Amino acid sequence: MQLTGGIRENDAKGRHTTTSRSLHAIQGGGWVIDTPGMRTLHVSDVSTGLDILFSEISELAVKCHFRDCTHGHEPGCAVQVAVAAGKLDSARLGRWRKLREENRDNTPTETGPRGNKIAKARGKRR
Repeated sequence: MQLTGGIRENDAKGRHTTTSRSLHAIQGGGWVIDTPGMRTLHVSDVSTGLDILFSEISELAVKCHFRDCTHGHEPGCAVQVAVAAGKLDSARLGRWRKLREENRDNTPTETGPRGNKIAKARGKRR
């Protein structure tokens, strides 16, 4: 059980009350990590996990006309056909797209002259 603090009246937000990291099981499955002071957790290099988690999109993607299809506007997109036919939820496609973009922006890429590779993150600085 974690301690909780009051809610500020002027903006209806709470204050951090925990001082150490902890892991909590959620009823029905899943976990929550309490990380005091950490506002954002960036994940990177999760493309294989996305293919597994969104396997229905991965399976449809091989049927797209273009190999590098973004599933947004290209003609011959099997994923968009499935959305239009009601076989794939457009909100699920949106979640896949958001996670894929976050992965792309947060995964370091190799740059620099040959033999002198430097890993740089492509994401936005915050």
